[in-house]
Amino acid sequence: MMNDLGTDIRKLIDVAEPVSAAEAVSFAAASQTDNVALAPPVRRRVSRRARRVTGAEGIASITTHFPRTRYIRPDGVRRPSSLIPIALTVAAVVALVTGLLIVGSSNAPAPISATASGALSFQLVDVTGSSPFRSVSPGATIKLQCVTDLVCYSLGASGDDLYQSTDGGQSWVQTAPLPPLTGGTGWNALSFSCPTVDTCAIVEVPNGPVTGGNLAQFLLTTDGGANWTASAIPVPTGIPNPSASRFACGDATHCVVSVSGSPTQASGTGSSSPPQRVGTILSTADAGMTWTQATSVPSAPAGGVWTLNCGTDGSCLAISALGDSADGYVVGLRSDDWGLTWLAGAPSSSFDAAILYASCGDSVHCMLVPAGSPTTPYEIITTSNAGATWQVSTSPAGWENMPTAVSCANANDCWIATSTYDAQSAAGAYSRPVIEATSDGGSTWSSVALPAAQPPIADVLTLSCPPSGDGCMGIGNLSDHFVPPASGVQSGPLVISNLPGLNQNT
Repeated sequence: MMNDLGTDIRKLIDVAEPVSAAEAVSFAAASQTDNVALAPPVRRRVSRRARRVTGAEGIASITTHFPRTRYIRPDGVRRPSSLIPIALTVAAVVALVTGLLIVGSSNAPAPISATASGALSFQLVDVTGSSPFRSVSPGATIKLQCVTDLVCYSLGASGDDLYQSTDGGQSWVQTAPLPPLTGGTGWNALSFSCPTVDTCAIVEVPNGPVTGGNLAQFLLTTDGGANWTASAIPVPTGIPNPSASRFACGDATHCVVSVSGSPTQASGTGSSSPPQRVGTILSTADAGMTWTQATSVPSAPAGGVWTLNCGTDGSCLAISALGDSADGYVVGLRSDDWGLTWLAGAPSSSFDAAILYASCGDSVHCMLVPAGSPTTPYEIITTSNAGATWQVSTSPAGWENMPTAVSCANANDCWIATSTYDAQSAAGAYSRPVIEATSDGGSTWSSVALPAAQPPIADVLTLSCPPSGDGCMGIGNLSDHFVPPASGVQSGPLVISNLPGLNQNT
């Protein structure tokens, strides 16, 4: 669960955080690191398990409800889309945002922005000598998950190991080394999911084409990282050139992974029809020992899953982003049997956006924040029924002009990080970060202050808010993360938190 962009509008990817019943949306705007937008090529290698782009662009004609489709890259590395005939520069990328008209949705009243927040202000967290984030390239995507107010996990800077904090991020300990992986020419950590304080699973994908019948490898710990087991995720049938996409676990034995294939010519529609991307979903009920391919799932939306969430009751929700940059939309896919069968909800009508942030507080409630240029107000889209209908509202008056991250802890508690984006500003492209908090699903919002730092925090890369709803941990970029100081030494990301229990002197 997690956002940034390549040139400095903040997150351009070829949309892969999808909509369940349609295809994946492709947005166009720039910024540096994250998992929700289109951005110039910023492929950052992180050791032997360097991140791998698992999604790909595609155009799909599904039905009149599912028009041309493009896909966001689910690994968080921004890539320019070949379907966008404009250059994305580091100076600024402006994507005009048209209205959000959602099928089966309604326009919600503009949310109210309160002047004060009941939530604790964020603090800088003391991570001297133990932070797994210190060597992360400025602006790079960081995968972070807080399971409780105190227990958090992250792949850190290397991507080779998992790190655990049991004190709200004040100190981090590397878990036992991950088991060696066999076959292929190397492996990259796709993502990880920790459904409990002791259980975490990591999906590793091959650094190259899938060979030998194994789509990916599944690593699991049930004792907080003291021991690991490894098993194989098989290649599904009927999916051309498959690659693992999104991944989530509901408990220690049940996990699901979406699979995306390369575009193929739509059947029965002639050579002039655009290619159509298809996908499927695999699930395990025995901690990764065996995997079952979904018996019923809309193949086009499954090929562009953007975010995935499963509860402990067997319910799962996948949100797919589909369409193209000028005609994008999202769809929700719902399963009540641990991913064996899926139904699609109402697709949203078109919107034009460069950045898409999404977070699901559970398998029913999700919040999405699509944004375009800094001069165009962005919307907040929510669903409280697994994508059957969508509520759309504008951001409250007075908010900063660029969202940078979103995280929902549960059905009601969500946080959106925002900053002012101005490519001409002497303070840097990003400045004046604020985190907006809601405890009623987005009807009202309150601003939460960020701590002072030197140089100042410019934007928040990642937010992770545990189900308690007490607060969040985040990773902040400092103001020199796009433009190196005269010394040539850039500062690394800073850990911030307002989770209870932190020492007041941190």
